[in-house]
Amino acid sequence: MVSGAMISRAPGRGWLIFGGILSILVGFFAIAAPGLFGYILTQLIGAFCLVSGFLALFQAVFGKQRPHRFLSALSAIIRIAAGSALFFYTVAGMAALTLILAVVFLTEGIVCIVTSFRMRENPAWVWLLLNGVTALVLGGMVYARWPVDAAWVVGLLYGIQSVFSGFTMLMLGLKTVDVDADSRR
Repeated sequence: MVSGAMISRAPGRGWLIFGGILSILVGFFAIAAPGLFGYILTQLIGAFCLVSGFLALFQAVFGKQRPHRFLSALSAIIRIAAGSALFFYTVAGMAALTLILAVVFLTEGIVCIVTSFRMRENPAWVWLLLNGVTALVLGGMVYARWPVDAAWVVGLLYGIQSVFSGFTMLMLGLKTVDVDADSRR
């Protein structure tokens, strides 16, 4: 029997709980060492852009599909250039990521707030609302201090947002009935 507190039904409840715990742990690491986390994050994003850019360029040059070959190669070259800039000019890349992070937080805040009001039947909707408000505040803080605080702000504010997002996922996972488990009964 399902209690009245667990109204919503969604597959992958365990993934929500796992993702929430992982997000909380990553968030605490980022808060503990924000400069190091920001530097590592910038280099990691640069490395991903480089690898994916080279793979895409290889496919554009040697792939069997001819349509859009030029556009695919151009996209790959842009990705390689962005990855190189982030990886080899990490401090400047951190400043760029700080501005991008402000936009992401502001957007996430708006989306979470709107979504929270649409899912008020879920007992954890308040956590999503709090997550949205937090994201809006953090986005405003990042933008207000850009680029002065770019060296540490990416790590610290990403960490704070990661903890809030993780806690939100954890609460949604704990308050949601697993459809797969419920159907096996």
